[in-house]
Amino acid sequence: MPEEMLKKIKNSVPIQWKVCFVSAFIMGLIAHLYKITNWLPNWDSLVFRYDPQNMISIGRWFLPIVCAPSSFYDLPWLTGLCALLFHGLGAVCVCRMFRVRKHITAALIGALVITFPTVTSVLMYNYVADGYAIAFLLSCMAAMFLVEEKPRYVVAGLCITFSAGIYQAYVTVTVMLLLCHLILDAMRKDTKFAHLMIKSLKFLATGMIGMILYYLILMVLLKITDTALLDYQGVSNALTISGMNIYGALYTIKCSFMDYFFDFSNGISVFGALNCMIVAVTVVMYLVDIIKQRPSFPKLLLIVFYVICLPIGVSVLALINSEVDYHNLMKMGFFVFYLFLILQYEKSDYKLPKLNVAKAWVIFGVIFIFVFHNIIIANVSYHKLNMAYEKSYGTLIRIADRIEQTEGADACNRILVIGALENSEAYSVNLPPDMTGTTDGFILRADDEVVGQSVFCSALNDYCGKNYTFLYGEEKKALLEKVEKETALGIWPDSNSILVIDDIIIIKLGNEMK
Repeated sequence: MPEEMLKKIKNSVPIQWKVCFVSAFIMGLIAHLYKITNWLPNWDSLVFRYDPQNMISIGRWFLPIVCAPSSFYDLPWLTGLCALLFHGLGAVCVCRMFRVRKHITAALIGALVITFPTVTSVLMYNYVADGYAIAFLLSCMAAMFLVEEKPRYVVAGLCITFSAGIYQAYVTVTVMLLLCHLILDAMRKDTKFAHLMIKSLKFLATGMIGMILYYLILMVLLKITDTALLDYQGVSNALTISGMNIYGALYTIKCSFMDYFFDFSNGISVFGALNCMIVAVTVVMYLVDIIKQRPSFPKLLLIVFYVICLPIGVSVLALINSEVDYHNLMKMGFFVFYLFLILQYEKSDYKLPKLNVAKAWVIFGVIFIFVFHNIIIANVSYHKLNMAYEKSYGTLIRIADRIEQTEGADACNRILVIGALENSEAYSVNLPPDMTGTTDGFILRADDEVVGQSVFCSALNDYCGKNYTFLYGEEKKALLEKVEKETALGIWPDSNSILVIDDIIIIKLGNEMK
């Protein structure tokens, strides 16, 4: 019976997992309620207001399947709520993986995960927020299954495969959680060097098999659907070594790491200052642990190796494409750096009780401040997106009104958009961190011919009752050449910024990007 099943689940779930999940849900509402109870679209939301998410061409073959249950509409409340729930379950997997015993540790893990800046960026792209949250959950499950007393390698490999099939960047979460586990395991006195090496190789083999399976499924689906991979973020060069640039990759990894934690290019920021404090406290606490444990020289070398691997693991996709744009959506693995400090709360191993008390309060205080600042970052990001949307909506109405007043426009069913409005190309705001998905400018971005999107055309159709199709590719190129030879178009809002040729409306919002 359902009530018996619920009672059994209630009695079998440890209290720490419940605390973690409840903490994630409550803190998630505090951080993200503004977004999930309002329609705050960005540029992609205007295109994907309703879309089946068929993204096989960029390697995300499992995305339409996991997004289907919540419909293919961009539904802020339903999709956002699902995203909070799945991230909360992922946090529970982290608690289980590291055998968390204390309630505060569990609560801090839940709060950290759900308020992490990457989750805020995910919710900016709300139409896939539930799918990406499932990718996070699967990546945490993969790591959890690999560190059990009886590891489930097959299940873990499948979790990696399907997580990558939703969004490839979440493989870094699995990598980082496993590196964290290996470092903590290596610091235990009873752990043998040979055991750590064998375990590391098994983790590596499982991950490679999971990614190979992902790639094989992708190749089969591309063949069946007669689809070609797009040159997007290095996807078309995946699992090849022809374009591998080790030095370039290491440079990207270094920049990604330093820019995230220690970006003071625009002066001192709260986020940067907190990162410095957290890194310093974490390093000191783990150095004290190493001195107390006195690991053997081989184990010490292994710990150093694992630590060196952390910046590589969190940006591992740079090894595939050294020029990858490692934006905030791809940085969920960075939360593990903060997890190191939270897991220190589990330990009360100082001989002086007052030192243990001080250590606990330092960890709690620093992480609480960090979580609170993440909540501020989330709400500021949503506020900026709200302003950008309203500014863009007002401009869109003005443009639609001008089009209707242009002679011959009422007979047109196609539109050619040249360039974009000034201050519409940025897709993130550096608060810091660099918050992908929001902007201080317009959300009416330039056409993206790589993936066949026209934000401006979609916005006119949805908000102004139009039914335009947009021109791109060779047809756009040919018409542009004709227009440039015969007509001197001005840039919006000039009176000559809109032109009608046959059944095509031509509007110049800015200079075309070369």
